[in-house]
Amino acid sequence: MSAKFSTNYWAKMKRIQRLPKLGNDIMFGVTKKDALGVIKEFHDGIKRNSLGLDPLQQSTVNKKASAGNKRPENPLYAYGDEETLKSYVNMMRIRKLKNGWKVAPSWAKHHTRGSNQKQLELRHLFQIHEYGCTIDRGNFLIQIPPRPAFLFAYRKWMSKRRKNENTIEVKKAMTEYINKGTSQYVDKYMEVLADRKLEAD
Repeated sequence: MSAKFSTNYWAKMKRIQRLPKLGNDIMFGVTKKDALGVIKEFHDGIKRNSLGLDPLQQSTVNKKASAGNKRPENPLYAYGDEETLKSYVNMMRIRKLKNGWKVAPSWAKHHTRGSNQKQLELRHLFQIHEYGCTIDRGNFLIQIPPRPAFLFAYRKWMSKRRKNENTIEVKKAMTEYINKGTSQYVDKYMEVLADRKLEAD
């Protein structure tokens, strides 16, 4: 006795074989959405001063205010979005990897308001502010406390992500595709993960 499988069976088997490709596409979209989400949390958290960073000393706030900073109380904001590509708040970049995406500080030099000021690369400023630093001025030390905006932004995004887990939607899309060969749920899910332009408020 031999079993004869229906054409519907073989069609399902072929669709199952395609699932790894669809799964990879979906996960690639998920990781990109995560990368963009962390960048947005970093930007908005600094701009709104909502990441719980250590506050600035009042003398620093007064100095920043007299220099024309729009949000002098906000750590790391300085001139903010005025210098879009060279400001701390806008330093994070997304880069495509073979199996995902990478978020990293820009290598561009931070903008300055004085010709005598030494320009540092944004990635170096990131190390200073994210982890803290002690600067030796010879006869005195300057202590810069850590203000890990990126770490806090990452935790904030991942907390939101866990609350909005969509494994049920993914299973529904895969089941629909296997049983009926329709990809409307897969397509709809991919649309949700489509690129979205990050806009500052």
